[in-house]
Amino acid sequence: MTDIRVIDALHLAYANLRSAWWNTLQDPRIGENSPSSERLIGPEGSPITDKELLLHGAELMAVDASKSVLHHLRSLAKMYRADGELGDELDRDEWPGTGAYSVARAVLEGTAMVAWLMAPDIDLDERVLRASLIGLWSANEDRRPLSPDPIVWTLEDWKKAVASCGLEVKEAGYKLGVKVDGKVRTFGQASVIRETLGQPGSALYAEWSGVAHHAAWAVGNWSAYEVAEDGGGVHSHTKLGQKRHALMAADVAKVVAQAGEAMAGYWARDCDDLSAVCEQMAKFMRECASQLPGD
Repeated sequence: MTDIRVIDALHLAYANLRSAWWNTLQDPRIGENSPSSERLIGPEGSPITDKELLLHGAELMAVDASKSVLHHLRSLAKMYRADGELGDELDRDEWPGTGAYSVARAVLEGTAMVAWLMAPDIDLDERVLRASLIGLWSANEDRRPLSPDPIVWTLEDWKKAVASCGLEVKEAGYKLGVKVDGKVRTFGQASVIRETLGQPGSALYAEWSGVAHHAAWAVGNWSAYEVAEDGGGVHSHTKLGQKRHALMAADVAKVVAQAGEAMAGYWARDCDDLSAVCEQMAKFMRECASQLPGD
């Protein structure tokens, strides 16, 4: 497999994932007795409760995360666009190198958030708890100037709403959380990824975060060093890492599928088309990786 075919394969995989994810987000179907209907607690016409607002807020955050995943998939597809004709020698500068890992890491965080907030198999109490945790986290991280619009909740509004649901807001270092079974539970990307994607997801997050944060243990093995023939010093360049890029694309396809399945369960509908595309692209990229040397 030539360099240009590898980069074209990666572009195709991410473009297909992005298109399938877009179609999933545009699906208007909501089945009967969907978990999404749980956020409408009171009878029709009754005043909206803080619990309903919390659940609605969490749903909107999940929708926003799903749109962010779409944007990052599009960015990944664009990263692997090569100039020239098929078979042409690939300019090393055409490759995104370690930069693609930061974008893939964002996809991992976004898909985990969608899967966590839209998990179809949790009860209402757990859904309210998760809505509270992410609401407190977001409000506590908010660095915007205070809005004069009363509709925009402040941190104190979030605390009040959470407390009205019978939950106790507690501090845990610099974080805010809720006391559960004698311990303070907080929202965090790492814990959400562990809950939704298990140990495989946590391992990916550790690896991709290391590259995204430029940790020596993670980026050092991407570099190659050459002594100049004229003795003029040592030059370094970043390895293409084609096999690693292909395997990363397969992993991205897998987490997109998991998020899609959770979203479909939340709206009580199927996501057969997305699942099929993700499975095909994961298989396609694993097959590509199997033909490439470890570099």
